[in-house]
Amino acid sequence: MKKSCAILLSTNIVESRKERDMAYKNDNLKKVHIQKIKDCFYKESIWDKNCLSDQTGISKTTCTTILKELEETEFIFQVQDRESTGGRPRKRYELNKDSRHSCLVLLTVDDCQKIEIQVRDLYGQILHREICKFSKFSMKDLSERLNKVFERDKKIDVIALSVPGVVDAREKIVSCDIKELEHKNIKLLLETLYQVDVVIENDVNLAVVGYHKGEESTAFLYQPSVMYSGCGIMLQGQLYRGSTLFAGELGYLKSCVGKEPETKKDAIEVILEQISALICVLNPERICICSSFSILKEDICLELAQWILPEHIPEIEVIDEMEPFIFQGLMEATIDVQREHVTIKEVRKV
Repeated sequence: MKKSCAILLSTNIVESRKERDMAYKNDNLKKVHIQKIKDCFYKESIWDKNCLSDQTGISKTTCTTILKELEETEFIFQVQDRESTGGRPRKRYELNKDSRHSCLVLLTVDDCQKIEIQVRDLYGQILHREICKFSKFSMKDLSERLNKVFERDKKIDVIALSVPGVVDAREKIVSCDIKELEHKNIKLLLETLYQVDVVIENDVNLAVVGYHKGEESTAFLYQPSVMYSGCGIMLQGQLYRGSTLFAGELGYLKSCVGKEPETKKDAIEVILEQISALICVLNPERICICSSFSILKEDICLELAQWILPEHIPEIEVIDEMEPFIFQGLMEATIDVQREHVTIKEVRKV
């Protein structure tokens, strides 16, 4: 009798564990499905059930359930029906661009230190923008401006901050061109002050996320007027930082250390060394270059062809401004920070 009870108890425990495991898997699968459908709305604002099912591989029944839940949370709303090929009207849904707003903050150091704040809706449209310049940055200056932004817009539920420095896996600033930010947990401070999600990332890493066009591998190289160039790297749809967060620090190549370009010729010489290293190690499909020295694409490609075979030279694009791509990367980060991290392009190191 005791043996029978023990066997029954053991069986119940096993069945209970199986039920918990199944519930977890079902819950996790639902989160995956919800995120897939949300990502579709982030890419294109209007969808119907059939198109979503075709795009995601999720059954129409499940799509209907998820669409109803998203409508209840005001993430989407139903728009005017249109007739399908069979004459029966289809329900279409549109992303509610004002269901939540994002606060994007860019900190830069050029001739002076600058704070640029943008508030955007889910379409990426700018609702508010302000730029402030200082001889020296202080957290007080930033918080005073953010206070006013949050007073005006109650729909902000995330802050994304771009910094000219190294950010560790816990989003603590390890080193920074703005010395007041070094070794400080700005993320925790902002989360405490505003009770919203906060994500902090290096500026060039954000630029490559914003620039990335879906290639297997992309590098974004920024050459400032000082010696230490930085490079953001996307591999297989994800931001790559390296084992110690040092990936992309091209200014520390032996041939480049201590070199501070003074002329365009000097800048081309340095950047050729750095691009050659990227090609030989990563062999990327595309390299984007933003230089303070008005370098032309022809200046780079003609020189590279002297020692690298044409088939190994990636598509190279030279741009004048990095900031639009940083803001695009910040916008991606505000979406990614609220994901379950089940889809492509994870901006954070998790």
